[in-house]
Amino acid sequence: MNKAKNRPALLSALCILTFIGSGVAFLGYFAASLFFDQTKEIIVEYSSMHSAEGLSPLYFTALMALYALSLTGAIRMWKLHRDGLFLYIIAQLIIMFLPVIFIDWSAFSTTNAIFTTVFIIGYSINIRHLK
Repeated sequence: MNKAKNRPALLSALCILTFIGSGVAFLGYFAASLFFDQTKEIIVEYSSMHSAEGLSPLYFTALMALYALSLTGAIRMWKLHRDGLFLYIIAQLIIMFLPVIFIDWSAFSTTNAIFTTVFIIGYSINIRHLK
């Protein structure tokens, strides 16, 4: 049985976009945790945050691990495994609220919430193809 023939185009597209997004985010948060002092300086200089208080290497490492979990979920869905959807949803929901926990509600990203919702709905539409 050729799984690629059974994978709907929407599911393939969502997975590829997740591979790209979660892969780049994983690498970015890996670098941010590895070069934490430089990351703090960049955040203060180029964002609306006036200090990097509340941020720690643990914050970036946690986000890195969550994006790895998100990527794992997408790989599982690519292989048409239903558990990948649940891994993806759990990772994305924690990713959405982790900044709120570490920083405060001003760190909540509406844009991230919209994309997360769209992707979860898109993946959920394809749940019948996942075993």
